[in-house]
Amino acid sequence: MKSRLRSRSRIRGAALWLLLLELRTPLILLIAAYSVSVLGLVLIPGSTSAGEPYYLSFLDAFFLVSYTATTIGFGEIPYPFTPTQKMWMLFVMYSTVISWLYAIGSVLSVLSDPEFRRLRAYQRVVSRVQGIRYPFWVVCGYGGAGSQLIRFLDQVGVRCVMIDVNATRSDTARLSDLSYELDVLVGDVAEPQTLVDAGVQRALCRGVLALTDRDQVNLTVATNTRILAPRVPVYARSGTDSNTRNLRSFDTEVVVDPFRVAARSVTQLIKKPRAFALYHELVDPDLNQIDIMDLPSEGHWIICATGRMAEMMIEAFVREDISFCLVSPNEPSEREGEWSWVRGLGTEANTLREARINEACGIVAGTNDDGDNLSILLTAQSENPQLATVARRNKPTSEPVFGQGHFNYVLREGRIIAQEMYARITTPLLHEFLGQLETMPEALVEGVIEKLNMRLDGERPELNHFDSLLNHANAPGVMTVLESGGTPLLGDLLVDPGAGHPNMPCICLLLIRLNGDRVPFPGDGLSLKEGDQLLLWGASGIASRFKLLIQRQDLFESVVADRHQTKA
Repeated sequence: MKSRLRSRSRIRGAALWLLLLELRTPLILLIAAYSVSVLGLVLIPGSTSAGEPYYLSFLDAFFLVSYTATTIGFGEIPYPFTPTQKMWMLFVMYSTVISWLYAIGSVLSVLSDPEFRRLRAYQRVVSRVQGIRYPFWVVCGYGGAGSQLIRFLDQVGVRCVMIDVNATRSDTARLSDLSYELDVLVGDVAEPQTLVDAGVQRALCRGVLALTDRDQVNLTVATNTRILAPRVPVYARSGTDSNTRNLRSFDTEVVVDPFRVAARSVTQLIKKPRAFALYHELVDPDLNQIDIMDLPSEGHWIICATGRMAEMMIEAFVREDISFCLVSPNEPSEREGEWSWVRGLGTEANTLREARINEACGIVAGTNDDGDNLSILLTAQSENPQLATVARRNKPTSEPVFGQGHFNYVLREGRIIAQEMYARITTPLLHEFLGQLETMPEALVEGVIEKLNMRLDGERPELNHFDSLLNHANAPGVMTVLESGGTPLLGDLLVDPGAGHPNMPCICLLLIRLNGDRVPFPGDGLSLKEGDQLLLWGASGIASRFKLLIQRQDLFESVVADRHQTKA
């Protein structure tokens, strides 16, 4: 506790100490000028109106020097000065005024110094963080992922504290259009003190998000957080398998590999377009409709990629048994499965022709350069206008071009990471369902979407998801029926408590029992038990009606009785 208080005091006093350090010489000069001036006036005799000598006291001399140095000038007191006093007063005027000008200039120089202003801004943010009275997350790195995730979380009322070493990005973060003033610390996230200043040791800190584009920095943030605040979860970005294993070796809660997720998304889009549409509607708050893109599931694909992206694409396409040809400057080190390789970037038509562009049904432009990716796709479209196109966008500043490129799908690394972490932060139960979704048959997913469409009765409202826990605190109405020996069913919860008890425009995606049993897409006839966790998906705004039903005993009993009477 004492060390934390000392640390806080150190931060708050650093700017004052820097100011005093820079003003050391001007203050010494000013004190010396005042001391010599006062001493001279005390020692030099004056003359009264009667011609008798007199001496000024130290108080009178200091008063005289003070109004002279500040150019106020009350005159010669208490008697007109002698020639000797006047000569000394000339020295007093010039020495004190020059000293003051030097001191004021030094103060202005320090106040306008960029380093001093940065320190003062840092102090203000640290003070605000220490005064936060609401839960918050610490976001390390304001790149594509950090900026997108902060915006996503703001839409559901989750606040953040941001750290970035780049002053320009930090200024951009301060100007972001959020519902609150974002606290931004300009500092090195790899420094433990920076994390402490950001509030990771505070009880209101809900977690740390390591989202920089450097794996070693993210690893350092995770290890420092684990030691400084063991209770605080860490969500980290990782670009290599070795770094992922390292992060998971000390129980990092969530590790997101954007290249692996991107490759999985592309193959899911090709093989399971409905699962792809459902996945993105659930994890992206900007998407509130199910839009299914039907791409050719059979045929030859061309992958133009290098490095880590090429490795993950090869692994995903081989796993899903999708025929493809890799276009890359470097020959792959491992060749598993039946696929071909062409040397090159793919920006030239001859290279694409060698990869059989005329026979291809789709192309993935996944290099590290946005200009190359655009060139690849434009060249490919000129050779085969019927191609399905998947583009990789590396820099957020390239969004205007990719957004108007009319490509079938754009891989945005920052958005991919933000989607994965948003799903885990806002609805932990959703992560369980997404794991189930990867292995579900496409026909089952299609049936679930059709089931929701039937409940929507032909309308296309905005969609949203929410979770619920059946216990005494959250669902007293349901618990009363259970304790009285009743057997409420899942379908009883999906009824609107209003007049006529129509069906709610929502369905249950996942039910988890208290013993850990998981039931994906449970039927309406499933019996409910205490401790059940439900993930529901349907029309936006239906959550309030659902909560009203499970909290009001009279409403829920009325719904159950009405449903049983209808069945009878």
